[in-house]
Parts: sequence; structure tokens; C-alpha cells
Amino acid sequence: MPETLGRRLGCSMALGFALLIAPNFALGQDAASCFDGTAAVHHALGESPETLPTGVGVFDMPDLGAAGLTVHYARPAGFSSTSPILLVLPGAGRNSGDYRDAWIEAACASGALVAALGYPEEQYDFAAYNMGGTIANLQFDEPGFARVSENATTITLEDADIRFDAVTQRADWIFDDFDRVFEHLVQATASEQDTYDVFGHSAGGQILHRFALFAPQSKARVIIAANAGFYTFPDFSQALPTGLQGTGLTEADLSRAFGARLVVMLGALDNDDAAGGTLLHTPHIDRLQGLGRLDRGQSFFEHARDEAARIETAFHWQIDVIDGVGHDYRAMSAAAAEYLARLAD
Repeated sequence: MPETLGRRLGCSMALGFALLIAPNFALGQDAASCFDGTAAVHHALGESPETLPTGVGVFDMPDLGAAGLTVHYARPAGFSSTSPILLVLPGAGRNSGDYRDAWIEAACASGALVAALGYPEEQYDFAAYNMGGTIANLQFDEPGFARVSENATTITLEDADIRFDAVTQRADWIFDDFDRVFEHLVQATASEQDTYDVFGHSAGGQILHRFALFAPQSKARVIIAANAGFYTFPDFSQALPTGLQGTGLTEADLSRAFGARLVVMLGALDNDDAAGGTLLHTPHIDRLQGLGRLDRGQSFFEHARDEAARIETAFHWQIDVIDGVGHDYRAMSAAAAEYLARLAD
């Protein structure tokens, strides 16, 4: 009997990802100094607070998306009106607090405000989260689930067994949420920034490469999509979920997307089923993109570069392969922090 892909994938991914989650960042003396001694205080600020106190905390934005979201933030003492603002999109585990904590050291070093976005799994399934809401009513028949290592699961099925409706209304995608969260952070901190950076890993990486394609007019300065499981290619000859046919996007949108700074960040060791997380296999995805995340990310980047050349437009995307790293959100967060620090130099 068909079930929603979101529910089945969500449960499987959450189980696999939970095994990867390390204990919360220890807020010790160094962190306390970074937060003027307030690091041990986790501020619970309720809904859409007017100000964000120094330290770490959490608040809700119930007016966003289909069911609202939770924001786990870190504001170091060194944050000023000219400091950078970073949004973070977690993987399938939706553990935004852990992702926030993975960036605390970098936030303390740079003075940046970090805000990790938590979309509740009960309301945001695979279609609404990983796919950014670009598809809906996702169903699949007779998937094969396999636990291939302690931390990794595969899902294998035929392409014809995946059924969904394409969503062409921009208001139904989640991508505009990111600008709206940023605008709230600007108001709550008296920031003078007019752009933000954004990092996502695994499912978050899936969201963000689609964000670059579907929302090229956003206020994002740098978009770092790390270790995505599979990709939507900038290709109008293919339909969703692997192409843009029927999405309402145009070559003009694509040209603008190629002009943004998208960084496809890949772990060199994240290229087999046992690397961690959950990996989806279908004959079409495997043939078009490759078997592992490293191959798939490289295929996506090369296809995009070729498409930019075909439509004769500037191509500003980058690819960054991180040696010695697999499907590890903490290590990839550190690599992304180093990348952003180099831009600031």
C-alpha cells in the first residue's frame, strides 16, 4: 500500500541521523568569555522576540511556512551592527540546536550571529523540507530499505514508483522563509547588514542548492550546500525532482542563479552507502548523478557549468572537496567556517 514518502523517509533519515549526533557543545570557560559570561544561559524568548540578548537561545517564528519554525541562535559578545549573520539548515534529524552549537566556536572567533532553523518533521516531510516545497503529495510504492552500516541507510526503488505533484506557486516553497528570518534578525539586533550567509548539510544541502536555483533574487550572499544526497539539476529537459521542467523557472532565472555564490561543498570520504545518513537510489538518479554523494555533487556542478556555457551566462558557482571528511556535519561546518573566514580576510 502506498505511503507518503515524506513520512517513511523522514522516519528512516531521523533514525540514521540520530546515531551521528554528538552531545551538545560544552559551553565552557572559553565560550563563557565569548558570551560575556552568559553562555550557560539558554534564553527561551517565545515568539518573534523584539531583541536577542547576548548568549545562546531559542525562539519561534509561527507565522512562517505551513507550520512555523524554531530558531536556535548564538549571539557572541563581539557581535556588532556590522558583523555577519549566518543561517544554518540542519539535516534530516532537524536538530537545529546541535547545528547551532557546531558553529559556536566560529561565531566566537568572527563575532557572527548564527541562527539554525528548525522545521518540525511532523509538518515538513521530505517534499516540504528536502525538496523545499517544490513538490507535494509525494508517494512511493514498494521501497527497499537497507541498513548498510551503523550510521547509514539506503532506500532503493524504481523511478516509476515515485509519484508527486509539482508545486509552481512560489508562496508554497520554503525558500522565502530565509530572507524573512534574516530580516527579523536584523531588526532584533539593530544590524546594518543587507545580506546573509547560509550553510546546510545533508538534507540542508539539498534545500540550499535548490534555494540557489529557485530563489535567485534572495538576499543570500554565500550559499554553502554540503553533502547533499541528490540534486535537482539546472536542466529544462528533465522534470522534477531531478530537473526544472514544469517548474515555471526560465533561462533568465537560471542565468541569475548562476551569478550567485553557491558553494557545492563535498566530503571526499562521503561517497558510498556506508558513509552515513540516508541515500536514495533509483535507476535514473544513479545513472544521471552517480552512486555516492561525492560523485553526485561533482556531476551537479559539472552539469551546471556546462549549462551556463550553453546559455552564455556568467558562472560564479564553486566546488570545494574537503579531504578526510565523510558525512559529518560538524567537520563540514568547520570547513564552511574556514571558507567564510577566508572571504572576510
